[in-house]
Amino acid sequence: MKTFLTFFLFVFSFSGLKAQDFQSHELSQFWSDLQTIKMLEGPDAISYKGTPYIYESSQAHIVLTNGQVIQPLTMRYNVHSDVMEVEKEGVFYTVPKEKHFPVISLNDHQFRLEVYQVASKRQLGYFEVLVQDSACSLFLKHSVLLTAAEEPKPYQDAKPAEFKKQEPNIYLSSNGGALYQVRNLKDVVELLGTHQQALETYAKKHKIKFRKIEDVKELVEYFNTL
Repeated sequence: MKTFLTFFLFVFSFSGLKAQDFQSHELSQFWSDLQTIKMLEGPDAISYKGTPYIYESSQAHIVLTNGQVIQPLTMRYNVHSDVMEVEKEGVFYTVPKEKHFPVISLNDHQFRLEVYQVASKRQLGYFEVLVQDSACSLFLKHSVLLTAAEEPKPYQDAKPAEFKKQEPNIYLSSNGGALYQVRNLKDVVELLGTHQQALETYAKKHKIKFRKIEDVKELVEYFNTL
């Protein structure tokens, strides 16, 4: 709760909102606490190629659980670390990964903080929303890998560590539950549990391919009409 309050005050300090309900000493304490989550730009002892970031926007906004919208903000998504960052005076700060900040929009890309299943464990992460429906929702989990640096070899220069963007993974949520990754039609049918014949017939007729995100979106939208 403390992290939520301090970050909330921080966002108030440079958004168009007012914060009359909070005392000034709380704001001072916030700036002190914030140092532990600050992310600075600038020279680094390690050289990297590529970038862990996508969708930086100066017109971003955060939607709180009570529906309050905080905007405009300059934000970006650090895919490699799976964190959202917000900028103030040239410095980026990490948005607390808490339920109080469930929706973040970066231009036309809406992200939600969702619970998802990985093997036998459940985790919390950011997903881009493609279809939002009470029956079945479709999400993308973006991925950026960091490859290790390589020492110089005979006839080969040293290679710096490099951030490499990967193809996003496709996740579905059934009836508002946890998100599960789907790789093929079998995964979809098993997760949704209903309308198996209709889904298989539609996928065959329309030649749905799971390597094409638009195809999967079409299949999900069809399922939501059944």
